[in-house]
This record gives sequence, C-alpha cells and structure tokens, in this order.
Amino acid sequence: MKTAKPLILLFGVLGLVGMFLPNSPLPSMFSMLMEVSKFDLLLLLAGFAIPVGAAAGAFNKPAAWQALAALAGFALVAIKMHVWQLAPHILDVPLGMKLLVVGSVGGLIASIVGLVKPESR
Repeated sequence: MKTAKPLILLFGVLGLVGMFLPNSPLPSMFSMLMEVSKFDLLLLLAGFAIPVGAAAGAFNKPAAWQALAALAGFALVAIKMHVWQLAPHILDVPLGMKLLVVGSVGGLIASIVGLVKPESR
C-alpha cells in the first residue's frame, strides 16, 4: 500500500472538493443533496472521508484493513453516483461532477492496487 497511500488520499480529497464546487448553472452537489436527501449526502461524504482517514492513518501504522476501507468507501460513491452512466459523458458534465467521477474511479483503482500490493514490513 506504500504507493497507493498518497493516491488514495489525493482521490479522496478530489472527491470532497468536488462535492462543494458549483455545478453551473446548478448549485453544488452538497447543496442539492442537503435539500433533497441528507442520507445520500452523508453516504457520499462518508464514502470520500473514510478513504482519506484510512490513508492518513496508514502513513503512521499501515494495516490491510485500511486499503479495504478505502475500497469500500470509493465503491459506495461509485455505485451511488452510477459512474458507469456518467463516465461516457465526462466531458459534458461540470467540473464538480468531473472531480466526483475521477475521485471515485481513481480511488477504486488505487485502493485495489493497495490491496493487491501490500506494504512490506
């Protein structure tokens, strides 16, 4: 997980930033979900915050569960946002949505790399 830690952290932060960027002409994803569904908002925030926390904790004391927690968080966001439907239209969506898609897909890939190639002790 040595090479995956900074990438997991980066993609998690990208996703969190994407939640708060405005999706012109619409408001940010955070604002929209705050009005529509607070539960979905909490799921998406947790889906990006858990990998960030796991990757930050892995810098001090790496463990296998941290890559698994990051994978679960990014997978939650990818499934909740239906990235397989958004990915073909990545050039047409606003910047905030691009960051959400790139953060979730990139985080999934980095988490899988962290699981497959664990850090040697």
